Amino acid sequence: MISRFVGAQAACAALLSVSLVANAAETGAADSSAANTGTPCNLHEEFTQPQWRLACDTAIAQEADAGKRAVFLQARAYVAIEQYRYDDAFTDLNGALAAFPDCADCLHERAYLNGELGEYAAAIADLDREIALRPDRAAAYRERAYARGFSGDLQGAYQDRARVQQMDPTSGALAARGDAALWLGMFNDAAADFSEAEKLAQDEGDEKARAHAVAQLEEVALLRASAGDKKAARRCVMQELDGKDPKVNKLIGDCTQAFLLAKDGAAKAQALTTRATLWVLHDGSWDRAALDNRVAVGLDAGNHELYVNLGYNYLQTKHSWAAKREFDRALARKRSFMALAGRAEARVNLDDPDGAFADAKESYEIKPNAPALWVLGDLVYEKGDKDGAKKFYLGAYKLGARDDRLIARLKELGVDDPAKAAIE
Repeated sequence: MISRFVGAQAACAALLSVSLVANAAETGAADSSAANTGTPCNLHEEFTQPQWRLACDTAIAQEADAGKRAVFLQARAYVAIEQYRYDDAFTDLNGALAAFPDCADCLHERAYLNGELGEYAAAIADLDREIALRPDRAAAYRERAYARGFSGDLQGAYQDRARVQQMDPTSGALAARGDAALWLGMFNDAAADFSEAEKLAQDEGDEKARAHAVAQLEEVALLRASAGDKKAARRCVMQELDGKDPKVNKLIGDCTQAFLLAKDGAAKAQALTTRATLWVLHDGSWDRAALDNRVAVGLDAGNHELYVNLGYNYLQTKHSWAAKREFDRALARKRSFMALAGRAEARVNLDDPDGAFADAKESYEIKPNAPALWVLGDLVYEKGDKDGAKKFYLGAYKLGARDDRLIARLKELGVDDPAKAAIE
């Protein structure tokens, strides 16, 4: 999702002596006249300090005017999100909107939070309300494009991107519309947008945006390589390949065609799942793989395996909190050994060893598997039980794990020849 902007919306701004303004991601610069005014809950001041929180809490408790209180609550929610206190943020935003239902900034902030947590339907509902209140704000359409895209509404995402480009004709808006066009197979439109974005970025002196547009033009060529090939979609199947194999690039085009030609969400999701693995082989891009996996979940939300895929994707990019969230969703649909093993690893990273042990144990009881044994080995190793760790690590080796870290850990524990030890 995009960076949030913080500001008192027009209906609330008149109720305050100062107005909080959009952050740099929305406006490019903050209004210095709003800073250091002594106004409670002022996000232009150092809100990480205890005295800021105390003053804001006091102002919220004492404020009787619903509109002013909503603005203060929205500011405190923003800080809670920055500090990953999501439950606190929801409490404040829900309270703000209960007090003042037309607080558009509160709706935007709650939509952002829901989007970050993968609750796209809730995010879209809030953004629809925000757009009804202020239809001339590009940020709302931009945020809704993300939510629509990740919920599987790719046409709706494109429509929102087109609207943003009309309202904010910048190189970034053009490139974003081009990205949305790619998801619909509109390759010529996408290429035109990226070419124009490159020119605008060069005129604006924005080298980063220009380089992004150039990279996207290269991606257009990769994605459309199999267009018109009637056999392309049938070739989109999992294969044993490495990154140097020229088939990888060809298969990316094949899977793009499989995705575009698929008749239902489940088939589209399967094509994206395969393409996600190809992105990693192509250039090690777990981020691009995550995009495909996120859209796949939106297209086939009942398939627990897609949440497992996304969870492991997040583990690869060291986003353990997000990974745990996806494993939770998978387990809500089916109690699978892979989801439990993945959540166990996420819990280790999140400093929850008891939860990790319980998940890894249950995972292994459902089906013996190397990821669960890895976690169990790491947990007992950290407790100083070297013999127990060696047993678990050797078990993982027997089940096919060959990671360099595993081999190094076994050597540390006195196992120089794991293959021999595994059969003893």
